[in-house]
Order: sequence, then structure tokens, then C-alpha cells
Amino acid sequence: MARRLYIPKKVIESISSHVDQSIDQAIEGFWSANEDEDTLTGHLGACLRTGSHRVEVEREQKEEIFGTWRWSIDYAKFRGRGRQSTESVIGADGILELKLEFGQRTDTKSMLFQSKLDWSNDADLVNQSLLLSTWREAAIIINYTPTSFEVFSIDDVISSRGNKSEAKNDIDLKNAINEFFLQCEIGNTDLTYDARSRRLAWRSDTGIIVATQFSIPNRIRVNVKAPKYSDDFRYDKMISLQEIHTHRMQVDYEEIFYPLLSHQKVEPKKQKKVMSLSYHPDRFSAYDNLFQDIANKRMQEINSAFEKIKVKK
Repeated sequence: MARRLYIPKKVIESISSHVDQSIDQAIEGFWSANEDEDTLTGHLGACLRTGSHRVEVEREQKEEIFGTWRWSIDYAKFRGRGRQSTESVIGADGILELKLEFGQRTDTKSMLFQSKLDWSNDADLVNQSLLLSTWREAAIIINYTPTSFEVFSIDDVISSRGNKSEAKNDIDLKNAINEFFLQCEIGNTDLTYDARSRRLAWRSDTGIIVATQFSIPNRIRVNVKAPKYSDDFRYDKMISLQEIHTHRMQVDYEEIFYPLLSHQKVEPKKQKKVMSLSYHPDRFSAYDNLFQDIANKRMQEINSAFEKIKVKK
């Protein structure tokens, strides 16, 4: 399981307040930016972008790292179109990053996202969600509507076969960021994107950090800073775009059965049945070989994790 990042409650409250106001502002401007999802993501990023905020944290509890914390949110747009576009390779058109700076150490936690404009029925979204399943616990689908910005888990999208009316477990984007991402319920501390080198890196299920190079169209970054900063982008192995989906992001086997974007506790046996209905390879027999292969990998992963849970019990 990915490490949880420690952020004082007062800092989280400060970030959450800004996130709430910014998303409300972005929704208000929906009609002036609804040309396509990329335009709306740019609009959302512009609303979220803010300079450095200082938060004074007092020593109230033993575990509090007291003193001056700083946080900011950056937004950057990158080019990523064509045959080898980001969406066609990893299924994402953006990345949400939380960056913590304290002492000589820097920690980052990231989450990939695919955005849609007023989604109702989209078979391509199933393909994109399957690609994103390589980073299942650190990936979401954002749907922009005139009245709300909705977030769906990739499991629900795959289960729905791209039909929104069948994907009923959506949550508000505010909740997705404040209640799940900032609270480290989703995202991964070993998933990072370096804009200068245009490299995405993550810890694979073999235990090594792998990296691949391309340009992500959109990036939204939350920076949190307590005194000093150092930045060093590291990886163990550079892989080609064709190798990406052979390097599943590393997670604890029990985490595979945690429902995404939900605090609900579900028995692994019940969750295995739900996930098997979504990822079973027979459902993708008419898909291209790449998607059949990914579905087969997910099903093997689900079965293997369940066997480990049975042995543990």
C-alpha cells in the first residue's frame, strides 16, 4: 500500500476551502468554456491555480509538525495529440498532484484522470478506463456538466460499459479531492510526473520504479511546503510506451478489494464477484488485443489477491 502523507488538519482545511470555492467558480463559468473537455480542464486549472498560502500550525498534538506550512496550486497544459497521444497510451488526459515539502525531503502523491464533457454514453471511455487500470487505485474519471463536476471510479465505468445511467456511484469533484485525495484514500506516493523531462514514473509490481516518456495534456499540482525544498526525479528503469501495461502499479493485495471512491467496507468475496463481472476477459472478446490482454491481467490479479487473502485467513 502507498505511504500516507501527513498534512496537519489546519492545512487540509485551508486547501479544502480554496478547492470548494474554485470548483464553484469553474462550474459558474461552464457555458463560457464548454467547447470541449480540454477547454474545461484548462478552465478548472485556471480557477484552482493560486499563489503561496501560509498556514501557521500550533503545537496542539504530539504528532503535529508545528510551524509555518506553505501550500499552492499550479496548473500546466502540455501538448499530447496524435497517434501516440497520452489518452491512447495510458487513458489519461491529466494528472492531479499533491506536493509536500518539509526539511530536506519532498513527497508527492499523484492521481491520473480522464475528463469528459456531459458524458452519457461513450464506448471509448471503457477503453480509456481499461488503460487506466494499470494505476487503478490512482485513477478517476471526471465528467463536466453545467451544474456539477462529477467523479466516477474506473471500475464503475468499465462495469457500465460506457453508459452513464449504469454507473451510479459518482461523487462530487470537491469530495473526490477533499475527502479522498487529500486524505490519501486515493492516489499513490510513487506515481510522479516530471514536466521538464516529460516522464511519468511509478513503482511497479516488481518493486522497481519504472518511467516512460510522453507529454500529459493537463496537470494540476497542489504544493504544500514546510521549510526547505529539494527535487530529484529518480527511476530505476526507462520503459517504452508499448511496455507500460506490463508494469502494474504496486499495491497491497488487500487494497485491490477496496471499493474505489467509497468509505464502504465490503467483504473481499463479495467485492471479487463485483470486480470479476467488470474485468472478466469474456466481456472483451470483441476488443483489440491490447484491451483483452489488460482485462486478462486484471482478472489474474484479482484471483491471485483473493487466494492470498484466503491463505491469510
